[in-house]
Amino acid sequence: MQISLNIITPPDTCHYLAHQESITECDLIIEMSSEEYEQRLLAGWRHFGRQVFRPKCENCNECKSLRIPVKDYKPNRSQARNFKANHGRISLEIQEPALTDEIMDLYDRFHAERSYSRDWPAKEDEDAFSFDCSFLDNPFPVEQWMYRENGRLCGVGYVDGLKCGLSAIYFFHDPNFYSHGIGIWNVMSLINEAKRRGLPHVYMGYYVKGCQSLEYKAGFKPNEILSLAGKWVPYS
Repeated sequence: MQISLNIITPPDTCHYLAHQESITECDLIIEMSSEEYEQRLLAGWRHFGRQVFRPKCENCNECKSLRIPVKDYKPNRSQARNFKANHGRISLEIQEPALTDEIMDLYDRFHAERSYSRDWPAKEDEDAFSFDCSFLDNPFPVEQWMYRENGRLCGVGYVDGLKCGLSAIYFFHDPNFYSHGIGIWNVMSLINEAKRRGLPHVYMGYYVKGCQSLEYKAGFKPNEILSLAGKWVPYS
């Protein structure tokens, strides 16, 4: 592993809980194997491209790493309905990451809608270089999951395929497909693919109680969170 830069960010308003301040520890990685990253993931780190990070907040511990034991997962009624509605209708292709105009347009429309509906920070349209740094330029192989309905791109996910499981990096979708529950469909697809590959867990990133954009993760049960003692323990 080669690290070119370690940063502790100054306190800033938390994007998840507006009444809290956030501090983040970031490492900019030159070289890292998937096995090395797996150890980081199990200890509560995440990554966007070559930036590996974890919360380092002084007065809050609400960012909790959450994972789903795939062999024990049981869909609730809503998830079962989602599976019945989308199975056979939405196709999935897993490929190497590559940016297209179609993907970039979907990403910009998704964030514009979330800025309006959930008060996400407004931003200018993403440029190709910034997108590349976040999702395409990685120190180890990453998967690009492409969801389509009748040929139309409706969702894109970036996923780490590790020995300990599949780790969801980021997912965005066509705002017109919100009523289709495509975000839920993506998680169930991760669970089913992890089962097919014989992997034990799906890692969902950070769960934050009280954050609308992240609370859905705890709806996939049973699940486990990483405790302050560094142990994975049952949550809900």
